[in-house]
Amino acid sequence: MKKKLFILTTLIISVYAMTACGGKQETPAAPQEAVQEAAKEAEAAQQAAEETVKEAAEAAEPENLLGDFVGDMDLSGSWEDEVSKRASMDVVKNEDGSYDITVHWGGSATETAIWTIHGEYDPTSGMLSYEDGSYSIHTVDDKGNETISGEEKTSGAFMKEGDKLRWQDSKNAEQGLFSKTTE
Repeated sequence: MKKKLFILTTLIISVYAMTACGGKQETPAAPQEAVQEAAKEAEAAQQAAEETVKEAAEAAEPENLLGDFVGDMDLSGSWEDEVSKRASMDVVKNEDGSYDITVHWGGSATETAIWTIHGEYDPTSGMLSYEDGSYSIHTVDDKGNETISGEEKTSGAFMKEGDKLRWQDSKNAEQGLFSKTTE
C-alpha cells in the first residue's frame, strides 16, 4: 500500500512539475485523470509482483523425492522379473487388504523354486515385509512326476520402486525387480 502511495505521489508531482516548467509541452490530463491512471498502473504493477511471488513460492516447493518408494499401490495381478527373466509372481489381494503372493523362479527346464508369501503392504514405508514365507523346490522327472524338496521358512520384503516391486528374500541371493504384466 505504501508503494502505491509513493508511486501516486511521485506521478502527481511529476505532472505538476511539467506543467510549471512552461515551454512547449503538451498540456497534461486533468490532475484527477492522472491520479486515476497512476492508480491503475500501480494496481497492475502490484498484481504482477504478487504473481511473481506466487510463482517463486510454487517453484520453491520441494519435490516428493520419496514418491517412487512410498505411497499406495495395488499389488494384485501377474508380475514378471526384469532382472533374471526367470521369475514370475501372482498376487491376490484379500478382502482384509492383505496379499497372498506366489513366486515361481525357474532354475532349469525341470526345476522351479516356489515361494508362498502372505503379508500386508504398508504405503507409509512402501514395503510388504514377511517373516513366515514358505519355500520349496519342485522338480519334474522325465516321466512328468513332480518331487517337492527343500521346504523351508523364509523372510523378506517387497519394496515399491515407482510402479515396480523390488524383492529380496532370505533364500534367494538374487534380487528381483518385478513389473506388472496383468491386473
